[in-house]
Amino acid sequence: MPSTAVILAILTAFSMAGGQMLFKLGAASVQGNSTLELLVSFVRNPFLVGAAFLYALTIVVWVFVLRILPLSLAYPLTALSYVIVPVLSYLFLQEKISWQTAVGAALIIAGVIVTHARGA
Repeated sequence: MPSTAVILAILTAFSMAGGQMLFKLGAASVQGNSTLELLVSFVRNPFLVGAAFLYALTIVVWVFVLRILPLSLAYPLTALSYVIVPVLSYLFLQEKISWQTAVGAALIIAGVIVTHARGA
């Protein structure tokens, strides 16, 4: 059975992917020509504020994970976000998943499995 730290590291990958989805949803409505206008637009955008909050929470969880797992074992688990984002984009944004993306995702999953088996 995976340790709590491994589960939290995988949760970190999901949180990172969720943050990317929120960034994508919020990006279309960012407006402004100056730094101040862009900042105000960001702060008024619930998707972007949610993404920033989610990333802040993810950092806290990640620091906890790093207290327990070696970085060489923990970090490859975050690569799962590269698999999760296309799946979420397909499900919620109706984006297509190319065969190249699917093969790349399979290779990432295989790499995570190999890395984790090495560190177990």
